[in-house]
Amino acid sequence: MADYDPNTTDKRGWGMYLGSFFDPAFVTVNNKAKSGADSRAFYTGAAYWPALKKQMSAGDYLIIQFAHNDEGTVTHGLDNLEYAQYCADNGLPAPTDARGTNPQTTFRDYMRLFIDEARALGVTPILMAPICRAYFNGKTIKRNGQHDLGDSFCKLENGTLLTDQKLPASDSTMSYVHAMREVAKEKNVVFLDLMEETKNIYLSYETGDDCLNAMFTYKDATHTTRDATHTNDLGAMKVARAAATLLKNAGILADYITIPTDISAAPNAIEIGDTYCGVAQNKEFLLTGYGLEPAAGTVALRATKNLLISLDKETYATTANAPYSGGSMFQSVYVRALYGEGGEQNDTVYVTVGDKELYVTLSANAFSLDGGAPVKATWAINARPVPAAVVEGPISAAFSMSNMACMDYVKDYFTDGDETGVILARFHNSANGSSRTKWPAGEIDENASRYLDFAITVPATMEVRITGISYDITADATYTMCYHLNTGFGDGFTDVKTIYEKKGLPYRAIEHVSLTPTLTIPAGETLHVRVLPWHDYAEEKDSKYICLRNVIIEGQAFESGTTGLDQITNHQSTITNKIIKDGRLLILRDGKTYNALGQPIP
Repeated sequence: MADYDPNTTDKRGWGMYLGSFFDPAFVTVNNKAKSGADSRAFYTGAAYWPALKKQMSAGDYLIIQFAHNDEGTVTHGLDNLEYAQYCADNGLPAPTDARGTNPQTTFRDYMRLFIDEARALGVTPILMAPICRAYFNGKTIKRNGQHDLGDSFCKLENGTLLTDQKLPASDSTMSYVHAMREVAKEKNVVFLDLMEETKNIYLSYETGDDCLNAMFTYKDATHTTRDATHTNDLGAMKVARAAATLLKNAGILADYITIPTDISAAPNAIEIGDTYCGVAQNKEFLLTGYGLEPAAGTVALRATKNLLISLDKETYATTANAPYSGGSMFQSVYVRALYGEGGEQNDTVYVTVGDKELYVTLSANAFSLDGGAPVKATWAINARPVPAAVVEGPISAAFSMSNMACMDYVKDYFTDGDETGVILARFHNSANGSSRTKWPAGEIDENASRYLDFAITVPATMEVRITGISYDITADATYTMCYHLNTGFGDGFTDVKTIYEKKGLPYRAIEHVSLTPTLTIPAGETLHVRVLPWHDYAEEKDSKYICLRNVIIEGQAFESGTTGLDQITNHQSTITNKIIKDGRLLILRDGKTYNALGQPIP
């Protein structure tokens, strides 16, 4: 359901497209879904449920959808806290994956908490079943694909851990969808079975491979297998359409929901938000149509001055032509926005088919990067423990780990292009932060409690606009190491964004990653850049490493809350020097000193 950045991955959550079925004059979709979180992690995480409650108001509707991560990657239906206690009681390593609830106990408890606390705010809660997993067995979907672990689950009985437990097909004890339905009855809230709807969509394809190839994302960098859980743009759009239809049929905001059959664009308004001049922003929208007349034709697209468009992510131009046939259309349109000057920006992609014209608007607020003072933090990661960062400018920097251990610096068999014998630091999953713990089996997404954290803090007198994040990375002893690069702010790691994703890191061959995200660190705040690895393998594995060096975060410092620096930069006189003194940015020009507001300083 979560949002994903088109610059980062080909995953698309269905929540990204739900808003396109609503009349935007009356309904706004605020998608706060979190990839990789179970119901407990979302409820307790400061950046998630507590923050979301502050954004909700009486009259709002709350769609609640959990189960994928509640099933657990280690515990398989056993509540993770119970499993952690079992490990402690039996001298076993503490689990490093904190996900997992039980459908009969804690999963239901968290559904009740979301419902009760939403109602206390005057918000109408809706329980919506999770989308089906495309776990095919011929022309049927496996039981676990329907979020029922009855064919294989774990439980504790008289202090003994029992694995691979089974229940008859008629027994719904281990079904998370059934648990949601029961809580909905108990609490008298609407339950919408999106699992059943998506199962029917998947089965409408001739074969399981057809479904996977059309609707789901690639699992690894070699594009040899499919991720049967996370949808691509077509899959997400089909799921969003099904969800909107369920809402409309249930009479929820029905007057404001339109299920289009003619050609439509989703979304039809893209808000880029803050961006930097000279830094390209890649966005996308979908053209869809059903039962079109005529049955075949061409859609013409035209973009205004700051935009380029593409149908294949390779060739970009100001115009494009998208053919369709068979009375239906599904076309991804990729948009590259690049601004040469600061200020509010408004552009449009015009879509014409026959005598009909629709349009997609893009809005942004562009900031110039000229005139700031450079700041930089560099972690060479060339010793153990990881040395302090080398810092340039008035910032401080720190490194920390959670459920990870730095193992050694003596392995010199890595390659960097033609260079051999390169040494990298190797990091491993760890329960105690010093020794190895096996990577859990069956992980397909990040574990929010396992990460390497690189943080920079800015003074209270200035803000920093990040101009680059770069690092060298690879894997050792595996081809199935994956990671997200996430950013967030403060101790609560709020405003979380995934700015890069990699599945299937190369084996011992270094990748150089260089990113230009739009990130501004407010005055006095801390930016955290986190590498969150997981090992995508069906069995527990040991001695599998993610390897890292030369992590660099850099940017430009500006006096807090001002635009005067740009005004001085554009002044006819020449800026001869910029300095930072006592945490303040000062400009020396024509023998005089000015602050970032352009005010002279005696």
